[in-house]
Amino acid sequence: MKMIMTKRAFLFFLMIMLLSITGCIKDTYNMSMLSKQTHLSPDMAISAVKGSFSLKDIVKPNDTITFNQNKLLIFVFKKNSIVDLKLADFVKGPVIQKTAPIPPDKIDVNLGDILSHITGSFKILNPSIKFNYTNSFPDSVQIDLNVTGSRKNKSVDLNLVPFKVKRPNLPDQQEISSTFTIDKSNSNLPDLFSLPPEVINFSGTATISYSLKNSPVDYAILTNHLTGSLDIEIPMELEMTNLQFADTVDNFLKEDSNSNNPIKPEDFQLLQVKIIAENGFPAGVSLRMSLFDSSTGLIKNTVDAGSILTPAPVDSNGKVTGTAKSTATIEFTKDFFGTVSKADKIIFWLTLNTTGNGTQDVKIYSDYTFDFSAALVVKPDIKLN
Repeated sequence: MKMIMTKRAFLFFLMIMLLSITGCIKDTYNMSMLSKQTHLSPDMAISAVKGSFSLKDIVKPNDTITFNQNKLLIFVFKKNSIVDLKLADFVKGPVIQKTAPIPPDKIDVNLGDILSHITGSFKILNPSIKFNYTNSFPDSVQIDLNVTGSRKNKSVDLNLVPFKVKRPNLPDQQEISSTFTIDKSNSNLPDLFSLPPEVINFSGTATISYSLKNSPVDYAILTNHLTGSLDIEIPMELEMTNLQFADTVDNFLKEDSNSNNPIKPEDFQLLQVKIIAENGFPAGVSLRMSLFDSSTGLIKNTVDAGSILTPAPVDSNGKVTGTAKSTATIEFTKDFFGTVSKADKIIFWLTLNTTGNGTQDVKIYSDYTFDFSAALVVKPDIKLN
C-alpha cells in the first residue's frame, strides 16, 4: 500500500515539475476540491526539441566512404592482387596461344546483417569497377573475368565480354600501366549492385597469343609479368521503391517484474510525439512499430505513424532543389500501453521511397540538410486514492 501511494505521489509531483519547467497544462483542476479518490488525467504539452544536421555531419570520409569534388557520396571497395601472372603460369593450350588461370577469390562488402533486414526495390545507377594493371608481356594478353554478386539464394552475373590489356611499346617501353573500366556500357554491373550483393565472387583466365614478330630475345629482356587490382566505386545515384528495413529489438518499454520504477506504461492514457520537419534529402520515410510476442509469434499491437517525412524535390540531374516540409504525429494510446507487458520484442519497420515514389533518379550529396522539431503531448492516468 505504501509503495502504491509513493508511486502516485511521485507521478503527480513529476507531472507538476515537468510542466512548471518546460510545458503547459491543457486541463486545470481546483485542488481544494480534490478528495482521496480523485482521478486526474490532464493533457500536458512538453516543449519542443529542435535539431539540424547535414549528411557531412553524420557521415565522415574513410576507406569505404568518400565524397568527390562535387560532394557526391561514393562507396569504395578495393581488392589488391587479383591478377599476378608470370610467363611460367601460361601452360595450357597450343603453342601459339597459352592460358593461365585467375584463382577464385571474393570481396565481402560486410553488409550481410543490414541486407538481411531489407526488402523492396533498390537500383544503383552508375557503379564502376576499375581493373588497374601493369603489364610487361610483349604479346597480346586477353582477360576473361567472371564476376558474380550473391545475396542469399540470388545471384547476378556481370556478363563482361573478354578484353585485352595494353602492351608495352618495345624497345623503348619495358612495361605499361593502365586501367580498364567496367560499367553499364559494357556489362551488367548496375543490376549486380542493385541486388544488392553480400559477396562478390570472381575468377577467370588470361590468354596470351604469341606473335612471330616478337623473338625469344624480347621475352628474355622483359620481366613478363602481369599484375592487376580492382577498385569498385558506387556513387549514390539511385532509386528506391518501398525499400523496407525491419529490425526486432528487446521490448525496452516492458518493466522488469522486480523493478521499483514508480512510473509504468499503463500510467498513461495517451502519448503523442509531434514532428515538424524540413527534409533536404530526396527520400521519404514511413514508420510502423509493433509489440511482438516471440513465444506465440503474434503481434500484440501496432502503431502506424504513416509518412513522417516527405522527400525533397530534385532537378533533371537528380540533385535536390529545395526542402520538403511535413508534419506527422506518432500516437501511443492506452490500448497500446496495456499490451506492453504481453510482448517481449518490438519490431520497427521503416519504409523509404525516393522522390517521385522511386521513379526519378536521385543523387546523395554531402551538403543535404535536415531540420526538425519534436513536441511531446502526454495524458497521464493518475489515481490518488
